[in-house]
Amino acid sequence: MAILIGLAALTVGIVALVTRPAPNVASPLPNEPAAAPSDTTEADRALCSAIAPLMAENDQVSNAYIRLGEAGSPARDQALPQFVSDSEDWVTRMQGILDSHPKVDPYFGRTLQRFLDDRSLLVAGIEAGPLTSYARALWADSLGAYSGPLKVCHDLGITW
Repeated sequence: MAILIGLAALTVGIVALVTRPAPNVASPLPNEPAAAPSDTTEADRALCSAIAPLMAENDQVSNAYIRLGEAGSPARDQALPQFVSDSEDWVTRMQGILDSHPKVDPYFGRTLQRFLDDRSLLVAGIEAGPLTSYARALWADSLGAYSGPLKVCHDLGITW
């Protein structure tokens, strides 16, 4: 008898599980308005226009620093404090611009924020001498993140 009751309960449970409709994950929560898809082109264009001069400035500073030679060379080590100071100032200015454009495409905002965060973390821990594996990883990751804003802005006709 116990086995029959157990089998009956198991059968009812399986039937209920199989016949229950799947939840609609796209529907909003109760009392939450549905989010309408929005076109972020104008917001993206505004942010691209605002960051273009500063992105060009960052490219110039970074390229000048790299042209000084290998990490750990006397010229690079001597220029490191200025590179750190310039980079910290640049990140602060860029962060203010990004924060003032909250309606951009989420991908654009995330990749630009990631670029800023990577650059900030890089200069917070960089020291004279050869780059640590941590610094090399941050530098490489920042270049990957840089490609997000570069592509979004390039597709909108804004280059630096």
